Amino acid sequence: MTGAPEHVQRFYPAEGELVSEQLEVGDVMTLEVITEDEDTFVSKISKDMEESEIGGVVITRGGKPVGMVTEGDIASKVIMKDKKASEIKAKEIMCSPLSTIGPDAPVEKACGIMAAKKIRRMPVMDEDKLVGIISVRNILTRSPEHVHKFYPGE
Repeated sequence: MTGAPEHVQRFYPAEGELVSEQLEVGDVMTLEVITEDEDTFVSKISKDMEESEIGGVVITRGGKPVGMVTEGDIASKVIMKDKKASEIKAKEIMCSPLSTIGPDAPVEKACGIMAAKKIRRMPVMDEDKLVGIISVRNILTRSPEHVHKFYPGE
């Protein structure tokens, strides 16, 4: 929009110009987070994940997030080792220490952490409070230009 005032040009890019949104984690995260206590049996966690149609839960100790259990953890640490999910507790298979990020952090930072640690979900903490969870799916749905960070060669 040549000729338009600068404050207008900034919101209306020139034709054909790609503009990357400067999104924050809080803009793309899922607000509803399923949590389970570290002493919960994997059979219950698995059932809750299936009912909620999610791929991971945040594990807590005394109400504070301390780890994550994902579908992959259940498959590799329980099923593939012929263990009984009804006898294994979350604390035995959870990924810990927990990697977290704040809601005001740039999505770019979340991408970097998640790609470096090879994780697909990360709890979002505001001070000491769990306020959401960000996933690769959340990021790619809002910012598909980040696909190369998670899937090199795409």
